[in-house]
Amino acid sequence: MDKAGAITRFLERVDRFPQVLLVTDEEIVELFGTHVAAVLSKLERHGEETRSCTECGGDCCRDIGCELYAPEFGQCPIHDVRPIVCRFHFCHRFDSARKELIVGLRDIFLGCFRAVDMWDSPNLRSMDVPPLAEFCPDLVNVAVPIVQAVRQHRLDPQKAQEAIGREARAFREHCRLGTKEEAAGCPET
Repeated sequence: MDKAGAITRFLERVDRFPQVLLVTDEEIVELFGTHVAAVLSKLERHGEETRSCTECGGDCCRDIGCELYAPEFGQCPIHDVRPIVCRFHFCHRFDSARKELIVGLRDIFLGCFRAVDMWDSPNLRSMDVPPLAEFCPDLVNVAVPIVQAVRQHRLDPQKAQEAIGREARAFREHCRLGTKEEAAGCPET
């Protein structure tokens, strides 16, 4: 894996995006290149096949303090637009045969994140989320009551996931289209 190339590509492109807090698969390709995206897809398929993530009980999500986690969800409610750190994290449940790929992804993430010290980029500062509240408080304020209702068994998890997914897509669109004054709750660019 060309770690230096992926880091350079990311740093050259990161500030062209209105936000990199919540990213799609296509944005991962654009930011890091097709090879990194292919590695991520391979590891995600492995996780699905072995049920490594779905059967873990939410250890990683709880450890990082993700406000959108509820054990009742089958997967992250914003899986299609989840943060970069979530996409690049693979815990000990992934077998050692994939360790080289996982270490490579970690090195790429850390190399990109270290750039925060080199220049002021709101997008770089937002890479190490969740928790999400600092960079998208409006999304969190809407989503947290939905997550709480699921945890208290007052709301169907599937309906909640759909609602939170709509809110995340609306947040992304708002950041893409809004002016600084209108983009309250979006990372400043």
